[in-house]
Amino acid sequence: MRSTKLVFGGAAAGAIGVRVARSLYGHWRLLPASDRDRIAAFAEDTKEKALSLRGSKDRVRAEADLRESSETLAAALVETAESDPDFGAEDVQQLRDDLRRELERLATADVKASRSGRESAKPPQ
Repeated sequence: MRSTKLVFGGAAAGAIGVRVARSLYGHWRLLPASDRDRIAAFAEDTKEKALSLRGSKDRVRAEADLRESSETLAAALVETAESDPDFGAEDVQQLRDDLRRELERLATADVKASRSGRESAKPPQ
């Protein structure tokens, strides 16, 4: 029988991954149409991976795929901001900081979930 801690830990990591993807997708939707079109494939990939996480049989792989896709979208968002002449250096740094916090939130959830899994795998004493 799976530990409740493991089940909730993994579910929490997945839920945070979906929230991070939603936040990144929201940033993408605010871009001008030409920029949105240029990086639409990254945004759609992240959205697809977030939606497919719920029904995935290999949750660990699905979470890793979502994390990777989110990181790629975040990088594309920063690159887009850097190339926009209307976006100042401070604005780019603020976006970079915001996206870094989002991705760190995702990484922290992964660490907590993996720790919960190891703790529950220990035999009772």
